[in-house]
Amino acid sequence: MAEIIVNEFFLFVIEILKYVQTKYSSNLTANSHKCNHKNCRRFNFYCEIIKINTRQAGYYTIISESTVNMFGYVYENNFTLLNLAINAIKSDDDSHCNKQFKLTFYCPMNASFILIVTTNEKLKHGMFSVIVNGPSNVSTKHIGTHKIV
Repeated sequence: MAEIIVNEFFLFVIEILKYVQTKYSSNLTANSHKCNHKNCRRFNFYCEIIKINTRQAGYYTIISESTVNMFGYVYENNFTLLNLAINAIKSDDDSHCNKQFKLTFYCPMNASFILIVTTNEKLKHGMFSVIVNGPSNVSTKHIGTHKIV
């Protein structure tokens, strides 16, 4: 008869395996939105606005992958490209490895939020991916318009 061994490590691994990963890839170019952040007032940063919809309630973690130093902001509703810090519920610069952002927060079922991805260097462009880990797949959509507060 086989013996079942359960400890905290195995329970932790089981919890991680319950999470689903969704990947979104894009490219910041000279045609991307421009925004202000880091107390800069000249629209010197390229950015992309992404709407993310959840299906299940739970904690979601968003990380960036790029050769460019990335910065991320999360909003429930309104934001302004004039100052990305206004109305942001979460923001991050380098919490993930290789100068990438990592954002973890709770999101209710069937909710949506806005993620703005930008760089840490003025007028820098390049390819990036955003990986969303959570209790279910999410849908992602690049949005070309924004609400100015």
